[in-house]
Amino acid sequence: MSGKRILTTLNIFFMALFMLALFVFFSSKTEISAEKIIARSAQKQKTFGGRPVEIRLENGIKAWFLEDHDAPLVALNFYFDGAGFAFDDNDKQGLAVLVSDMLLRGGGNFDEESFQNLLETNAIKMTFHASDEIFEGAMTFPKIHLNVAADLLNAVLTKPTIDEKNLETLKTQQIASIEMQNENPESVLRNEFRKRFFENHAKGRLSIGTKEGVSGLSKKDLEAFVQKNFRKDNLVIAIAGDMTENEVKSFLNEVFLNLPDVGVGTALEPSKPRYNMKEENIERKMPQVISIFVAKGAERLDSDFYPLYIVNEIFGGSGLSSRLNIRAREKEGLTYGAYTSLNSEKGAPRLVGSFSASKENYEKMKSILLDEWHKMGREGVQQAEFERIQNSMLNSFNLRFDSLANISRQLLYMQKEHLGIDFLQKRNEYVSKISFDAVNHAAKKYFADEPSILTIGHNN
Repeated sequence: MSGKRILTTLNIFFMALFMLALFVFFSSKTEISAEKIIARSAQKQKTFGGRPVEIRLENGIKAWFLEDHDAPLVALNFYFDGAGFAFDDNDKQGLAVLVSDMLLRGGGNFDEESFQNLLETNAIKMTFHASDEIFEGAMTFPKIHLNVAADLLNAVLTKPTIDEKNLETLKTQQIASIEMQNENPESVLRNEFRKRFFENHAKGRLSIGTKEGVSGLSKKDLEAFVQKNFRKDNLVIAIAGDMTENEVKSFLNEVFLNLPDVGVGTALEPSKPRYNMKEENIERKMPQVISIFVAKGAERLDSDFYPLYIVNEIFGGSGLSSRLNIRAREKEGLTYGAYTSLNSEKGAPRLVGSFSASKENYEKMKSILLDEWHKMGREGVQQAEFERIQNSMLNSFNLRFDSLANISRQLLYMQKEHLGIDFLQKRNEYVSKISFDAVNHAAKKYFADEPSILTIGHNN
């Protein structure tokens, strides 16, 4: 065969391949989905292999630990119960969040500069966060720098550096954050929603406090917070990574041994969430209306939790493929997105959703929301929808554990929610046992009443 004929044949061959590729791309691009990618992956319905163990020390410290030697890294997550912002005194709102920022300024023999340098040069990442009921800490580090990580964390938990200059700087920054939230419509809406949903309960507070509360905070207030809240008896720990059980015991002693054994904690009054609020609007001149809506949900250990989780995913929790988005966004073009989630908070479980729309489209968008809500309450879900979400839950569970930090966080969550140390192995069994009838029972039970709606910018 001549060179010219070979070249011609190759051109025809590659053109055919190109046309086939175009055909495959355009004929299948509408079918690409996370579920199909997962279904083809090695993770499909795989049982989680690692088995956590509980480690107990003689001094009362205990932790859930998952040993993993795939990489020379360690992840630690922990929290102090009853130390969140809801426990701040009324005149000291913002204290817990201020402490979470102050801890990164050093402690013990480490001033701020040396502390930050040691974190950076040893590839140690450390964070703190105050939520409503707990004060959380997290740290990841290379195994080779285990002793440095232990020293740094022990220093900030037992002898944090609290100097007046840093304190005033952090207070100024926190007050600026409060002012920014007061100017941001979405933040205003979220904060007002919590305040009205929890009424006068401490959980309805702004997490970063009030300007008055933060302005009045002193060095003594921060020192008293640390002394009162950082204790062994309210400490919950999770750790994962390249360590043995004996190494974990030694590490935990280095970090937490010097904390007080017990202390006098405070308790919150049970919240009385308002699920049935009349529709209200926050006056604000803005081009769009933003809304939050809420209805009663199921707590984490409630038998309705998994069935309602599936219902929520079908209704508005699965992103652009949810019923609400398909109708309101794809078919009607009324919003960039409408979403719902299931918050299983003890004492205040709730279905929460949000959408934005132009002022002229708001009433139509609201009508679609309520129409789909009532339809779910009357008719429930279809078999195909149920199977799609259930399979997605089964196939995607192990994708959550793509890092040691995520594994450690999951171990901490399992303790917080009392899921059992064997939850990683049993979770997919729980999901596979969810019945179609149970899901439709949950749909009719939780979507029977209309959600309460709060808006901002829906001015006459």
